[in-house]
Amino acid sequence: MDRLAAISMLWDGMRKRVMRGVPKDEAIVFIDAQRGADDLVVTICRGFSPDYLSWSEFKSLGSFATSAVVAAGWSCRKLDQIAESVREGLFLEEELDQLREQARHKRNRVYIRRPSD
Repeated sequence: MDRLAAISMLWDGMRKRVMRGVPKDEAIVFIDAQRGADDLVVTICRGFSPDYLSWSEFKSLGSFATSAVVAAGWSCRKLDQIAESVREGLFLEEELDQLREQARHKRNRVYIRRPSD
């Protein structure tokens, strides 16, 4: 699945929950993280437009940013560690892939339920 299709699916699934009771200019949906030149780069949707920020800039957005990471099934602490490893030049792509897979698994567990649930 290409990145644009993944963003679209994630946005559709999370938009209603995130937008409920939050002004459009403050709503943030965390989409993905990838290695940048000297920091982790995150892809988010703010309002209705995608945005790319360094991890440091993203964290400076405050509690809305933290909530978006958690709602997407990611771990802020792990992303901090990965961002630090990028800055130190010790980045391992496998760590980010594993974190991405764990987030996908968490989202599936939340959104896909058996009829008995």
